[in-house]
Amino acid sequence: MAGTRKRDLSLLVAIAISAAVHLAVLLGPAWRLPADDASVLPPLSARLTPLPPPTVVQPDEKRVVLGDAPPPKPRPKPRRPVRPAEPAAASASVAQIAPEAQPGSGDEKAGDAAPSPDDTTATAEAQPADGKGEGGAGAKAGKSTGPTLSEMWAASGRVQYDVIRGERNFIIGRTTHAWTHDDERYSMETVIETAGLVGLVKPFRMIQRSEGRLGPRGLQPDKFTVERDGQLKERADFDWSSAKVVLIAGERRREFSIAEGDQDVLSLMHHLALQPEGPLRAELLVVTGKSAVRSVIENLGLEELEVPAGKVSAYHLGSIGHRGELKIDIWLARDYANLPVRLKITDKNGDVLDQVATGVDLGARKAE
Repeated sequence: MAGTRKRDLSLLVAIAISAAVHLAVLLGPAWRLPADDASVLPPLSARLTPLPPPTVVQPDEKRVVLGDAPPPKPRPKPRRPVRPAEPAAASASVAQIAPEAQPGSGDEKAGDAAPSPDDTTATAEAQPADGKGEGGAGAKAGKSTGPTLSEMWAASGRVQYDVIRGERNFIIGRTTHAWTHDDERYSMETVIETAGLVGLVKPFRMIQRSEGRLGPRGLQPDKFTVERDGQLKERADFDWSSAKVVLIAGERRREFSIAEGDQDVLSLMHHLALQPEGPLRAELLVVTGKSAVRSVIENLGLEELEVPAGKVSAYHLGSIGHRGELKIDIWLARDYANLPVRLKITDKNGDVLDQVATGVDLGARKAE
């Protein structure tokens, strides 16, 4: 009897131990079913949403005021200087730059432009001695109270441009134009180089230099050079005593006749800028280093121009060489000392070099 009870007790103990082990296996932390862990992580929710619109940079946010000048203000009409009238020259063999005067109103036009001494000259075509033709009444002599050319032109300055290709305004390079003068002589330099991907694929650097004198009617260049990738490629030597310019490009040497008012392609824009109201019509020789092209320059009117450097009112001057060999468009900012804020050069092959100003730094001015 006692043995039977012992066996029953042992069996109960074994069953209890087995049940405890199974419960431990089923309910222990290492063996939780997936349903028990489902509440540990938050539910996953995914959806597609549109990207936020790009930030639009307004033009005013990147506006650069040209030089140290305040925003343009209406300019008061200068007083008309009283000057003795003299007969106009019978002919003009030299094409020079001057505002077009209306018949019988030569004094008014000259007063509005506030010309400097000897600044008003005959236009490209000869006029009758009575001064009734275009520009005839504008050829006056006498002293003026207006500023001289050196006073009109900032003693030094620098303009930076983007070089653009095509209608989509694809920037392929940068241009920096700088100048300095001491009232008698000037020196200027333009550096053009590729930038961005174009600069990596096809690096290019060109330097144009011009130096010469300040004459009574504008600039008179003495030498113009073109340097590419560190090597001198072209040069033009002006000999005003013999009225000749010699062009040297490699082994090629050519000679052209020059007359007062003729310019190289670099000095041209400043020569035009120094004319108080810009030319209405003029004919002159434009020297590029490889060629000398006689060009007709016309004032195409005042335009509102938007460039990275700001919004300006600019004279649009167009120049087309004879036989269409070279076309130059220059925009001069009227309220900022006639600074060139855009230059567009088209050669005979249709290749275009378009440059728009991105910033201007003016040095000290001789007179305000």
